[in-house]
Amino acid sequence: MVDLRHRRQFPRLSVAEEARVYDENGRELGKVAEVSGNGMNIELASDKIAESLRAGSRLRITVVEPGSRATNVLDVIVHRHDGQKLGLEFVNLLPDSPL
Repeated sequence: MVDLRHRRQFPRLSVAEEARVYDENGRELGKVAEVSGNGMNIELASDKIAESLRAGSRLRITVVEPGSRATNVLDVIVHRHDGQKLGLEFVNLLPDSPL
């Protein structure tokens, strides 16, 4: 029998390019490590940033893609914090919104 408790709604995709994540104040939080249909994991830029972000916090972030410098502004909730990785859950995304 398949245990459905551990199945993800969306698969995680690794990100090869180093898209950077910034908060509303322009502070670099880190780089995108994985992304899925409902969130992303980022590798944090520093211990100081890791200490400043708590699970349950709501943030507005800007993801900047390398090369093209295209940006996406997203509302997220800090879902989990694991050392130098941060799990973010997307909030208020429209079905056809770009990530």
